[in-house]
Amino acid sequence: MIGEMRPFGIGLMEASGLTLCESLTSDLDLPIYTAATLEGWAIRASNLAGASELRPVILPIVGEVGAGDPRGAPLTPGTAVKVSAGAPVPEGADAVVPFGYGLVVGNEVEFRVEARFQQNLWLAGSRVADGDRLLGHGAMLTPRALGLIAEVGHDKVLARPRPRVAVVTAATGLIEPGMPLTRLTERYDSTTTLLAASLRDDGAQVFASGIVSPDPRVVANAVSEQLVRADLVVLVADFTADLLVGMAGAGAFDVAQVDGFIAPLVFGLLGPDQIPLLVLPLSPVPAYLAYELFGQPLVERLGGQEIGEPDLVDGHLTSPVESHEVRTQLVLAHSTSAGVRPLPFIGDQGAAELSDANTVIFVPAGEGTLAVGSGVVCWVLD
Repeated sequence: MIGEMRPFGIGLMEASGLTLCESLTSDLDLPIYTAATLEGWAIRASNLAGASELRPVILPIVGEVGAGDPRGAPLTPGTAVKVSAGAPVPEGADAVVPFGYGLVVGNEVEFRVEARFQQNLWLAGSRVADGDRLLGHGAMLTPRALGLIAEVGHDKVLARPRPRVAVVTAATGLIEPGMPLTRLTERYDSTTTLLAASLRDDGAQVFASGIVSPDPRVVANAVSEQLVRADLVVLVADFTADLLVGMAGAGAFDVAQVDGFIAPLVFGLLGPDQIPLLVLPLSPVPAYLAYELFGQPLVERLGGQEIGEPDLVDGHLTSPVESHEVRTQLVLAHSTSAGVRPLPFIGDQGAAELSDANTVIFVPAGEGTLAVGSGVVCWVLD
């Protein structure tokens, strides 16, 4: 049974795309102090009750606070403090009267207007209040979410790390891109790149060890070396009984003949930590499709994400397709509003055909020729 990885504290710079494993609340106010929105007089609104042209109210000026200054001593009832726009208002002040509404006479200011409670104030906690819930357990840590967390002063979050996936490719005649082909039997390895990119898209941290010999002892050694840094090992290799014999001492394996795939798929648990192993074919198309069906759910499970299901829709063929006598076929196709067109199958299929496909058709066994217009079940690729 594959379980979720244990969460731990992860710095915000490394947490983008992860899933939060706690509920976060703010432990401060934003803004952290109440400030004046304009230049004026910080007062208690009740002190100006009834102020008018006929009945002016005169208050002594007891101080001045500029933007960036400390807010100073609490405001004594019946006094006024001159404040700049953006300046913190003294404790006890609950309104700011615009500067031009006060007439300065010596050390006093005369008001002929009343003030409203909290007028011209940017209140502490008006954006985020101490104790406000920021994000719930299971929230995706997007860039915007991480910005919010940083703004209230948190430097790390409790989250599951990205699953570490080691990709080991074992083959003869397979050449890494960028190296020269020296024989007609050689071809470039697109499968490793295809799988590594898929794993990264699914949130994994990928370590590709390069191409090793398909000798079972070499493969077993290469896989064992990856266990110290892997939460999942993906072995890309042609399945043989000798392959499992060579790795017999490393763990336990299940071999499954999955309908739609020619080669068996292998799942194993390796080493004392029971690291999962998935063996995928060397050919790009079945390797990619098998990963989408069986590898992606493993990565999602390890990362504590909700496991997705293939996106299946109904479609109609725009050209005929031949079914296999004994097994379901997974046929690459291109789907448009006009219907579903199977891609031509000439010899082998690889990354070139995958790049043209946006759909896979499920063709049941023993159906003969499916004619134009036949209804088919389609698996929508991203």
